Order: sequence, then structure tokens, then C-alpha cells
Amino acid sequence: MQLFLQPVLWIAALLLVVTDNAPAQGYLHFDSSIPVEINGKNLLMPWAGGLNSAQLNSIDLNGDGIPDLAVFDRTANKVFTYLGMGNQYSYAPAYESYFPAAISEWMLLRDVNGDGKKDVLTTNPGGISVFINTTQPGKNLSWRPFNLGRPLLTTGKYGSINIQMNATDIPAIDDVDEDGDLDVIVASFSLNGSFEFHRNMSMERTGRSDSMQLKLATNTWGNLRECDCGQYAFNGQNCPGVPRVQHDTGKSLLTIDLNNNGLHDFLFSEQTCNSLYHFSNQGTRDSAVFNSYTLFPTATPSTLLFPAAFFEDVDFDGVKDLTISTNVSPRVATAFDLSNSVWYYKNTGTNSLPQFSFRKTNFLQDQMIDVGSYSSPAFADYDNDGDLDLFVSYWAAADTVASIFQYENIGNFFQPSYKLITSDFQNFSSFGLYNIKIQWVDVNGDGKTDLAFTATDKKTFVTQLYYWLNQTTAGIDFSGNTPVQVGFTLAQYENIYWYDIDGDGAIDILWGKADGSLQYYRNLGSFNFISYNSGYLGLTSSLTRYCVSPMIADFQNDGKPDLILGNKGSMVIFHDFKSNNQGDTLQIFNSLKNKYESKVLSTYLSLTGADLYANKFPLVVTGNSTGGLQILKTDSTSHSLPENLISIYPNPVEHYQPVSFRGTENFTVQFFSILGQKLSDPILIPSNQIKTVDHNLSSGLYLVRCVWTGGSKTLKWIVR
Repeated sequence: MQLFLQPVLWIAALLLVVTDNAPAQGYLHFDSSIPVEINGKNLLMPWAGGLNSAQLNSIDLNGDGIPDLAVFDRTANKVFTYLGMGNQYSYAPAYESYFPAAISEWMLLRDVNGDGKKDVLTTNPGGISVFINTTQPGKNLSWRPFNLGRPLLTTGKYGSINIQMNATDIPAIDDVDEDGDLDVIVASFSLNGSFEFHRNMSMERTGRSDSMQLKLATNTWGNLRECDCGQYAFNGQNCPGVPRVQHDTGKSLLTIDLNNNGLHDFLFSEQTCNSLYHFSNQGTRDSAVFNSYTLFPTATPSTLLFPAAFFEDVDFDGVKDLTISTNVSPRVATAFDLSNSVWYYKNTGTNSLPQFSFRKTNFLQDQMIDVGSYSSPAFADYDNDGDLDLFVSYWAAADTVASIFQYENIGNFFQPSYKLITSDFQNFSSFGLYNIKIQWVDVNGDGKTDLAFTATDKKTFVTQLYYWLNQTTAGIDFSGNTPVQVGFTLAQYENIYWYDIDGDGAIDILWGKADGSLQYYRNLGSFNFISYNSGYLGLTSSLTRYCVSPMIADFQNDGKPDLILGNKGSMVIFHDFKSNNQGDTLQIFNSLKNKYESKVLSTYLSLTGADLYANKFPLVVTGNSTGGLQILKTDSTSHSLPENLISIYPNPVEHYQPVSFRGTENFTVQFFSILGQKLSDPILIPSNQIKTVDHNLSSGLYLVRCVWTGGSKTLKWIVR
């Protein structure tokens, strides 16, 4: 065995940012560096926030020629962005704020003006909004409203009007007649179950595909009429046995040529149906005809509620694949597990003659913490080893009960690393509850960390406040005890937080109510709570707030507790809240813009604080409607730690010897000659893992380009 004793080359890329609007405390950065292991595998992006109703679109976010993903999640009502790195995806939240703020309900990325760049189409109170991609080479994404921000127009019998459609529908935007420009198909707004075909006349009128000159070609496209789930009328006939269509909202449309005959077939679903239906086109390019339907895909059809299909290359082979995800809205009870709501079918054929082979039910989700929906995180030293373990509760699918996920901290008190131990902590599912929100706190003042939680009973549908007393100070032991109700009945989305506000030694309660108020209940002792302030910190009922989620910790390490409220996906902080009722919107650093900005994380947040690095600056950990988690570190914490610490070794290396890489965040490496000639494709190096890379390079000096979200570094590397 030949032993190499050579120094490791460490490159510390430390982000130190000073802006006019950024004081030393209270501003946040995303932290994706803490490893998470599930079933023996380290997740590539554990803190990406989860997904539920994912509308997948490919787009080159950073101009490197590699397809990335922009995913609009309807339950979160926001865009999630993922960079393609080494044939894998890495969560890159900095790109999200570059998408138009007006995106809502649905998002499709299509090149509407033929310039080779994908534009945005989304809902509009008047129908469809379009935003033209104006991104310049080497610059960040930019857009301008199409048609001065007015909704997309079509020419009909009575002149030029907007295309009317339900906001919850996803239209088909495709070159249906194969003439080179994009046409539009929508479900009829008149609720008669038919479909409108709006033909783009740009090629016919100008010979160019650089516009959306739409004309209503027919309001009975394909002579098809939807009647009910799995019930359709063909050849212009009425629905059998019913005078009209039974569904009036929520439809998903996709057109795709499945058999390479030049005719676009039709994939369709409806919001109360559990199937995706395929209609084979038996007509012509100008006049579709549908006579029958099948479930789709045939071999492994989707069983998701309101499935929506997307035809995009998601595995970097240049061939478009099929992804199917539910298109449910927030607060819709579903009979399936929302942590498995993005079905991936690999295209083993070609773009013109696709063959879809089922691969997984949790595309992207399998690389992140995703417990389903409405995740609620909490931390405690369960095993009494000095570091904080992670616990995550959630909502649960319809007709099932929820529990608590337990992740053990297999790192240490200043360098955390998590491993999933069980999805049913302490057999919690046996209590018959769902909509569980947890907090570890000493509820009775005996020095032991207890479990407090709110939950909804599956039989009575009543939401109550509970506590579960711990029997030991050396870790956590519930033996001999069962949860106890406190006497608070809540609305399902309301939040309760335990904290000794008045400092009398008895723990009090803050209650985020559905009317937008924050209410303070004082504990007079022995769990005797009285309403003390129905509008704490001036937060009385308000239409701008809904079921705020409170959390208290000393985020500035100044001995004065701060209060953070999650409200409709954003956060407000009250510094030293006991003596200050003026809240400030928490801002998150965007590494691409090099500044702090307000950011909506989801439609719902459940917050906790945890000093995971043992530096007395707690992190903000957020649960959300999409069932995942995100970690945000304060400015002080960010400045005390490197953004990415990368090692490459050995250096120099023998020409026959592989090279190893490691970093504190996901990054890619790419080899270049000293003259800049590309010698390899990007290779993904997962965070906090050692990855060995073989090479066949001859002796010489080379450049290694390392790229991570928000940063990059070029290293010199010698092969002997």
C-alpha cells in the first residue's frame, strides 16, 4: 500500500455582506449544510421545503446550458427553483424571487415569441397572463408583461376579447396544429363540459412565430364533452343521463403527440377525479376528433387526486419525460400520502414517439425531508447525549391518522447531522389524531422537557391542546403517562405556543387565532389559564393575518427574548418583545442580488428555534404546507461560519490516482485545461460527503471550477 501524506488544500469562501438596510442582527440566510440520512442514504437537498402539488417546468436558470427546474407548487402558491448539477438537482432558492410576483394557481413555461427563451404563462383575473423572458446572456432572469400587462386576447365572433377560464384550470399551451406557433386550449368557461381551441394566426399572417395572435377556431374542440369522472360524450352528443356537466371548476389539460402521427392527443383530469384520462386524436391537425378514452399511463396509471401531467426533460438526457402531480389546493383533504405526490415516468423512447416507464412516486421529494403536509418541527435532546434531536409532526392523509417523525442527531452539539429513526415516534399514531403541531417545553416547571401539542381527533374532528409529561431529566421517558387535554379548543389551523411571558415561573400561552389576533393566556398555576390580552402586542383581529404561528428565542444573544410570527408564509420579528410592540418583516439574503429581501416561504408556516451550532444564536426552522423544512440562520451565525468550505486532495496527485472532494454545501466540480478548455462535464459533490473522482489526465497543471448556489471558486490542481 502506498501512503500519501500530503496537506489538504482548504478553500474558505466566506460571504461577508454589508448593506445599508442590513443591521448586524435579525436578518437571515438559508442554511442547507446540515446532512440528513434516510434509509442509509444522505439526502441531496434535505432542507428544500417539500412539495405537494408540483407543476414542473424546465428552464436554464443560470445560463450554463444545463436544464434546471422551476416548480410552481399550488399548495404553497410559490415557485421553487432547482439547479441541475452533475445530473442531479440542488435546491437554489435565490432564483425564486426573479419570477414574476403575479404567478398564482398555475405556471407554464413556454416560448411564446420564438426567441429560444421560455416565457411565463399564469392565471389572471381576466384569464391568462403572459410574461416575456427578457434575460440577457450572463445576466439573471428578467421578464416584462406581455401586451402591457393585459390578459391574453383572442378574436371571436364579437371581436377581440380575453380568454375566459377558471383560475384553477391548467390550460394546454402547445403548437396543436403543427404550424410553428403556440396555440391555446382551455376548458369552456360556460360550464358545458366542452373545450375551446384558440388557434395562433401568427404564422399565417406574418410567417413568424413571434406573437400570440389568437383566434377562436372552435368551442367544441374534438367534439368532446366531459360529463363526470370517467364519463364523456363524443361526436357532439350530450352527456348521457344528465342535462349538463357535473363539474364546474378545476381541470388540467395537456396535449402531446403520443404516436408520432402529427396529431396531438389529449390528457385530461378534473379536481374530484383520481385518474388521468387519455384521448387519442382520430382527426386532423386542424380538426381534432376524440371517440374514446383510456386511463393513462396504461401500465401504471396515476391514482392521485386531480392529477396534472407535464412533459419536460427532468433526467438530463435531452428526451422529455412525464411527471404527474396532484393539483389540489391548500387545505384539501386527500386520501393519499402527499410525500409521494410527484410521479415520475421516464421516457425510454423519443420526443416524437415517447414511451413512458414508471420510476417513482416521489420525484425530488425523495431527496428532501417531506412528511406530507403542514409539517411542524421541534427539537429536544431525546437520548441525553448533549445535542438536539429533530421531531416533525404533520397533518395526515384523509381517513388516516398522523404521528411524529423522529430524527436522531448523529453529529454533535456544534456540528449537527440527522438520521431518520422512525416515522411513528412512541407509537403516537395509536392516539387516533391528525393535524399535529408539537413543541418541547417544561409545561409543569419540574425541570423535565415535556411534549406539548395540538391535534385534531379523527373521530370527533375537534382540535384540542394536550401535554405529555416526561418522567426523567436524563432524556425523555413517557412510560406510564398518556397525553392530557388542557381545555383549549381550537380551529384546525390555529397555533399555540407555550412560554412564561410574565416571568412568574408558570408557563403561559400565546394563541394565534383564525381572526388574525394574537391572544395571551396567563397561567395562574396548575394549568388555570385566563384570557389576559386578546390583542397581544397590538395584534387584534385583522384581514392581513391568519392563524399566526408564534415562536420565542433570543436570536440576538443579548439576553432579551425575541418573538417571531409566521403569517401567510412570511415572518415578522419583535425584538425584545416584552418591551417592544413594533414588528419588523424578517428579510432573507439573496446571494444573486447581493442584498436582503422579503420572501414568502409558503402559504403556512410553523416555526421553532434551535441552537444547533451551540454558538448561542438559534436558527429559525420552518415547517410549511408542503410538508418539508427550511433552516434560516441569523446574520451573526452566517458571518461566523463559511458559506462553503471545499477540500480537494491529494494535490498534487499522481496521474494514475483518483482525486477526492468534499464541501460543506452541495457543489459541482468541472475540470479545465490551464487555457480554459473544458475537459469534463459538471460532477455533483453532495454536502459533507467525500466523493472520489477518477480521471485520465496526463501530467500538468489544471483548473478545477467549483460552483455552488450563490458562489464559485476556481482551484489550481497538479497532476504529476
